[in-house]
Amino acid sequence: MNIEKECSEDRPYVVGEDTLLLEALKEKMRRNPGSTVSPLPPASCIFKVPEALRRHNPKAYEPHVVSIGPFHRGRDHPKLQRMETSKQWYLDTLLNRMDISLEIFIEIINKEAKEGIIEFEKRARSFYAEPLDHLSQSEFIEIMILDGCFIIQLLWKIVNGEKDDDPILKMDCMYQYVCHDLLLLENQLPWFVLSTLYGVTLGKCYRSPPFSTVLFEAFCAQKSLKKYFNSYLQSLDKTCPKIDQKSLKKEEESALHILDLIRFFIVLEWEPEKEESKEELESDIPPATALSEAGVKFKKDDSAKNLLNIKFDNGVLKIPELAVAELTEPLLRNLIAFEQCYHGRSHQITSYAIFMDKLISSEKDIQLLSEEKILANWLNVEDGSKFFNSLYIDTTVKEFQYDKLCAEVNKYHQVKWNKYLEQLRRDHFSSPWKVIALTVGILILILQLLQFILRVLPKTSF
Repeated sequence: MNIEKECSEDRPYVVGEDTLLLEALKEKMRRNPGSTVSPLPPASCIFKVPEALRRHNPKAYEPHVVSIGPFHRGRDHPKLQRMETSKQWYLDTLLNRMDISLEIFIEIINKEAKEGIIEFEKRARSFYAEPLDHLSQSEFIEIMILDGCFIIQLLWKIVNGEKDDDPILKMDCMYQYVCHDLLLLENQLPWFVLSTLYGVTLGKCYRSPPFSTVLFEAFCAQKSLKKYFNSYLQSLDKTCPKIDQKSLKKEEESALHILDLIRFFIVLEWEPEKEESKEELESDIPPATALSEAGVKFKKDDSAKNLLNIKFDNGVLKIPELAVAELTEPLLRNLIAFEQCYHGRSHQITSYAIFMDKLISSEKDIQLLSEEKILANWLNVEDGSKFFNSLYIDTTVKEFQYDKLCAEVNKYHQVKWNKYLEQLRRDHFSSPWKVIALTVGILILILQLLQFILRVLPKTSF
């Protein structure tokens, strides 16, 4: 068998009779015919964090106390196994609250879920980007119900102050650890699973608000998270004219999972300025100290409703405060990982990390922004200078959200007159003593000029 195929005029591709490669490939394809269906389901939105991102801080992506969903299920860690018993207790207390058996509960889910519990399981499975062939149908449904009811019951008890007999809430630190785990990309349940379970349990029994509101209020118990949700807090005011309540509800219903909804809380009402022209903008800017030397002022923006809402106006860069707490780094890391993995979300959090890293290249930049109270609670300036760079390293950005802002800052920075004015201010007006010295110097100069004039004046003939 002689096969010759010319791929281009100068590079023919030839396979001769004695070549085994073609036959080997044919045999492999015959034994293992490829599927016409993509190995990555179209609905995939719960991913394992790529190793390129994980290696910079593996602990930020791993659960501390509880496994949610199938990815960390069955891991040989005693710290995760102990919580499995607590999950069962949460399910039992939920069923006791509803006064129903587990069998009846399954029947209710089968009735309420669209097209029954079998399709419920198939739809939920399609949310995971990793193959879950090792889990049977019943095992997967068990994970969804057990973990989902655990989350619903726990957050409900937080919002309603039911802490007396709770194995998690009786320990002050434990809820923070659980919040950390609920924010992990690998530790997510599909939002429709949580919404369905809530709808047939607590939401139905108590005519409660949507589960998104319960989640928001429960997470606001952590001060380090509450400050990120100002936009959503305003949206809860039904009289607010700026918020389209129907659109808001639609957005909440289209959430993919808890991490996606948290991202929605953060980016709500933030629309980056877009350059009208199509010309490519210079998105690189000097660090904070260099900008300061060129006359750019930095100001903490207390009026900003959004962490991402950075503005530049008349030489003043207004930036909302970022206070670093225990949940700050894992939250930002997992949000960035989600944006990197899921095609349906813009790179807004990633863009924020990149912009802040542009401002911070040394300890002096950290000190400057800390003095202006833009950065707070940093343990030391050395760690702070590495923080943002390590957040977004090894990522890509589809559309950098601060292009126009960077262009405006660069335009101001390149005006030499601004640098001269700032140098004059620093040299002569940065302290009262310098102002006094300059004033005295000017007065001395005026007196010397007067003496000169008086000395010359008598000699002048009229």
